[in-house]
Amino acid sequence: MWLLDIDIKALAELTEFLLDCYRGLNDYQSFEHDLERLRGNISDVRWQRKITYFQIIASLGDHWSEKVGKREVKKLLPLDEESDTEIIQLYLHFCSEELTFKRNIDILDRLVSLIEKPSEKLQYTVAKAIKYLCIGDESESEKLIEQALNDYELKDWRSDNSYGHMQHARAISLLADLQHSAKLKVQSIQEFESLLENHSWTDSGIADIHFEIGKSLFHIKKFEEAIEQYRKSLEIQKTEIVKVFMSQAKLDLNDEGAISTIKEVEDNLSELSESERLDYIFTYAAIGIAFKQKDMIEKSLVYLNDISPLAPIFEKHKSKLVSEISVLYKTGELEEKSNLISTLKKLFSLTTRYLILQPNIAGLGVNINMMADDLVSESNKKKQSDA
Repeated sequence: MWLLDIDIKALAELTEFLLDCYRGLNDYQSFEHDLERLRGNISDVRWQRKITYFQIIASLGDHWSEKVGKREVKKLLPLDEESDTEIIQLYLHFCSEELTFKRNIDILDRLVSLIEKPSEKLQYTVAKAIKYLCIGDESESEKLIEQALNDYELKDWRSDNSYGHMQHARAISLLADLQHSAKLKVQSIQEFESLLENHSWTDSGIADIHFEIGKSLFHIKKFEEAIEQYRKSLEIQKTEIVKVFMSQAKLDLNDEGAISTIKEVEDNLSELSESERLDYIFTYAAIGIAFKQKDMIEKSLVYLNDISPLAPIFEKHKSKLVSEISVLYKTGELEEKSNLISTLKKLFSLTTRYLILQPNIAGLGVNINMMADDLVSESNKKKQSDA
């Protein structure tokens, strides 16, 4: 049986390389044809499920549509006896927000027990901590992150790859939020900045690092420096969620430019994930109220009423927010405005922490080390520059 395990793993690695080739050619259709031929190599159910996994990856192409992913990943159910970490990761990527808290924790515990790479254990333990954060249990969340960092740092983590270092810096940043520690935030900024010295990042990866630095600067109230980092990120790669964060920083500087920045995002809401849209709504409402934009206040009520059920930490604020914003809109009385803006800022601070390791920024991502152009192209650029 163990020989069959080796065969399946070896074939899966070769299929991954084949995927990379077809991805470079932007020819996923040919890859799907090859997969059907490969399906006949081994009749074992594990190989059959692995082929289905690759077919789902092919159907997602370069765009990773949530709608397509949620539909296709159901082909891999049930997962009760699943031991393939990549299949579990793919499922969590698209379905985590639909699962109950207990189901999420059970799957994450199993995944962490199966994972061998220290950086991935760190990644998914922090993902588990975020689930606790979403039900308001900051104490358990903090404990999990501290333990995950300790376990990772006991390994020879400084010799780990760039992806591992990115996960470490993000975990430090999240722990800084939970402990309200400016010292840890500065440490996370330094770690992110050191990542920029590595030649192995793609343009997408560099843009993401600038975004992370900006978020860390925002949390220690260095708003102008945060905006500069967001600008650097946007110069490399236009991403709507970065504009949301930029508008938050402008709001804290009382810069009315926040209005035009957030309205740019309004024109491209389809490019935001469900989680990012939540951050957008809280930010949009805060900016509308702060700068007395009645049309924005009205629209923020529509957004809030249309939100699907949220994690408990956000849901408990939703009804109160809708009520208070409604009164503000109807009466125009702004004496409670500062308290309302403060509540909204607190919420988009929470969504920042909630989003920090979500799929769109490689938190519950799928086999990211192997995917050619997501975050890291291992040392290729460096080899070319040394040649």
